[in-house]
Amino acid sequence: MSANFYELIHHTLTTHPAEQVWVQWPALPGQQAPAADTGRSLLGRIGAMSVRLGSHGVQPGQRVLLVLPVGPALLSGLLGLLAVGAVPVLPPAGSTPSSLRLLAKQQGIGVALVSDAVPAWARLLARLRGLRLVISPAASSAAISPLRPQPVPANQPALVSYSSGSTGGAPKTVVRTHAVLTAQHLTLKAAFPPLPGQHDFPLFPNVLLHNLAAGVTSVLPAVPALDVRQLEAATVVEQLRTGPVHTLTGNVFYFRRLLEHLTQHPTVFPEVVALGIGGSPVPEVLLAALQPYFPAAQRIIIYGSSEAEPLAIREAAASPAPPPAAGYCVGHLRPELTWELRPLGQVRTPAGNWVQVGELAVRGPHVAVAEAEWFLTGDFGYLDAEQRLILTGRKGNEIIVAGVQHYQLEHALSTVPGVARVAARPTANGFTVYVQGTAALEPALWTVLGQCFPSDLPVSLLFRAELPVDRRHHSKILYAELA
Repeated sequence: MSANFYELIHHTLTTHPAEQVWVQWPALPGQQAPAADTGRSLLGRIGAMSVRLGSHGVQPGQRVLLVLPVGPALLSGLLGLLAVGAVPVLPPAGSTPSSLRLLAKQQGIGVALVSDAVPAWARLLARLRGLRLVISPAASSAAISPLRPQPVPANQPALVSYSSGSTGGAPKTVVRTHAVLTAQHLTLKAAFPPLPGQHDFPLFPNVLLHNLAAGVTSVLPAVPALDVRQLEAATVVEQLRTGPVHTLTGNVFYFRRLLEHLTQHPTVFPEVVALGIGGSPVPEVLLAALQPYFPAAQRIIIYGSSEAEPLAIREAAASPAPPPAAGYCVGHLRPELTWELRPLGQVRTPAGNWVQVGELAVRGPHVAVAEAEWFLTGDFGYLDAEQRLILTGRKGNEIIVAGVQHYQLEHALSTVPGVARVAARPTANGFTVYVQGTAALEPALWTVLGQCFPSDLPVSLLFRAELPVDRRHHSKILYAELA
């Protein structure tokens, strides 16, 4: 088997029955659901895409900008590029035509894969500006023999994507080689062994590639462009009700919206065996509140980043969290990692102990950095007595004040009913705490502060209708934009 990550997906598609369904596409508002992707149909589209790319001279190792809506064409475009050894580039969330042109110029990209909805004048204008547009082939029933994946070096980039930009404000370029993409898949497979006949309900697009490689059927939620800001919870709950769905993954915003609907329209899903929640700190109250509606499900915190997925996992029932004022407990670090905590200072735990905290640095086969380099996660924390990682702060907001970091405050105050989000900013001698909620919450917030933190910690409370969050997860606080 070659180093090409697509080899794993090709193996899945060619060794199972041709009519095995691997991707179920949802019906979006005003549209019919695209046909489900069987091994036969997906191989046919990948083959057609490979032929189209070859006719336009796309070469192995060449970067190609993917400007396609979430759907069958995007999937076959991405897989077709991988199959021919080219490098798909997925633009940041919220990209505009001008930002796409700038990205192509910065990355030295001369080809973009687009849909036939792009008008002829726009294609001509793009070409005049040095960007050749390749039209994604229409779905066809014509039989195209599946091409063998193009052999590539293990260290060749396989996928270029962008982070949410929650630390520095601007999304970071993340380059995953074929070796890293394969290692991330194998780490996920070890952490979450595939179940026989499993139907997964993934909100995160990258999980779709993993599922195809692992032989797991993906049922995509009816969320336009997988943008949680467009989520209609009732529609998604109806999808879950009609099933089958055995596992779900998503972020805090997504599960909160589902919970709001389920609270008003109670429905129980006994066939769901696992919920995976990540993308930002996960409040313990959310994990507890989901349990009645998914009584047989493990509720799992997934901690990771685009550069390293996953870093740690924690199952809520098997590994109960410490008191919230300790920080955000993400569980045991993955054994595939080499890691260290680079010291910053000391914080005080709810038990009154002082512990050293530091920034988590990692490296390993599934970390997207050069082999000898460390990836600095931007997260600060410590290990508890059970050797679980407790996060206490985020880079750019990590200043320790009177033995406290901001995640400790946020995680404790998020237990107050009615609090939607909390963000704490360190000041010269205390914290300014921004609360998404009404001023009626103030007495309860002061009660928690008095119970969990030293009396000499100055805190001021400010109430806001909304707090700034990232575009992708709609869950990560953008601390630099707080005012």
